[in-house]
Amino acid sequence: MTSEPANRPWRRRGRGWGIAATILAGIGILPVAVVVVLGYAVDPLWGWMLFIALPISIAAGALGGVLGIIGLIAARGDRGGYGWPVVALILGWGQVLLGTGFLNGWFI
Repeated sequence: MTSEPANRPWRRRGRGWGIAATILAGIGILPVAVVVVLGYAVDPLWGWMLFIALPISIAAGALGGVLGIIGLIAARGDRGGYGWPVVALILGWGQVLLGTGFLNGWFI
C-alpha cells in the first residue's frame, strides 16, 4: 500500500543543521560574555570592548538564524524533529535583536 518500507530509518539532516546553527549562535555569545565578566571582575573600563564584541555576536547570530531556517526546511523534508533548528532560530535572532538594540540606543 505504501511506497516506503515501514522500518526505513529517518534521515537526520534537520537535526545536524540545527545543532550546527545552535553551536554557531552559542559561539557568538562568548565574546559578549567574556567582555561582561572582564568588566565586572577586572575593571569597568573593559566595557568599551562591547563595541567590538557585539558586531561579532550579531554576525554569528544572523548566521545561526539562517542555518536554523535551513535546518527547519531540512527537518520538514525529512519529517524529523524541529527542536534544534527552533532553538537556533530563537538564540540567533535574539542575539541580533538585542545586539542591534544596544548599538542603536534602545536600552538607554
